[in-house]
Amino acid sequence: MAKVWNAYTESDPYHVSLDGQGDGVYILRLVQDEPMPSELAIAIGEWLYNLRSALDYLMWATAAHVSGQIPPPGEGQLQYPIYDSEAAWTNNLYRLKRLGEHHREMLKTMQPFNSNPDANYLGWINRLARVDRHRHLSDMTAYIAEMGPVIAIPDGCSATLQWGECLVSRGFADVARIVVTPWNPGMEVNVNPRLGIEPEIADWADSPFWKRVRFSERFHMLQIFGAAEVAVYEYDCTGRSRRADALTDDYKAECDARLSDGPSQPVRATRAPVNWTASEDGAPSTSQCFDGAGFPAERPYDVN
Repeated sequence: MAKVWNAYTESDPYHVSLDGQGDGVYILRLVQDEPMPSELAIAIGEWLYNLRSALDYLMWATAAHVSGQIPPPGEGQLQYPIYDSEAAWTNNLYRLKRLGEHHREMLKTMQPFNSNPDANYLGWINRLARVDRHRHLSDMTAYIAEMGPVIAIPDGCSATLQWGECLVSRGFADVARIVVTPWNPGMEVNVNPRLGIEPEIADWADSPFWKRVRFSERFHMLQIFGAAEVAVYEYDCTGRSRRADALTDDYKAECDARLSDGPSQPVRATRAPVNWTASEDGAPSTSQCFDGAGFPAERPYDVN
């Protein structure tokens, strides 16, 4: 993501204008000159897909340890639950029946409906991944993350400033409204915008909690959360984890008590016997065929 964004910004895809409206009113506007590269949305989509899938894999692996079987019973129903309402949680509890009761309690505690839905990590992972997976690539735009404009006006004048938009929408953002007084036609007013921009996902931009966090930092936070969630179930099932440092001593003690007889070792299902077809007589062939001539057969969709 960073490489794509950095390559994009090197081409100076934005410019700032100071547009006079008359009567001393000026609009400081950020204008997008080049569209956002689609590669950025693709990279973010791949990241979201892998993070969301890791949580689903986690439920499958946990069910395998609980049942002692690979694959676990009812694997087609298993998924990591992420629900914005308790009614949706209740209606889908059947998907978790292969897990332990303590697993269901842990999962319920993590649900968006049990916290501030806007600040909940799981909720946003699910919302963003669902849009990317089922509707369209993430709607990428830019966000003004830092601004401190300096205005140059004639001696004897003063200026007031009103903040406007931070999100680039439909190609521009009206960042600030500046009023200079006293004003007369032909007056020279200049500005150094001193703006810093970052990429943004339009669906994420209005979040009161997340818009305070730098875009790149959000992904680090979500990834740390995902790794910690893996560690929780990894330790619960096996008594060890690659990220045991993310777990509290109390939690590890609870897991150790549950695993007092040792962790379960899921056993892969016995391979089904081969279902042989009816016997057929062999047909005459040639030495050329034995040496590989004519194989593989040409197919109509082969591309030369």
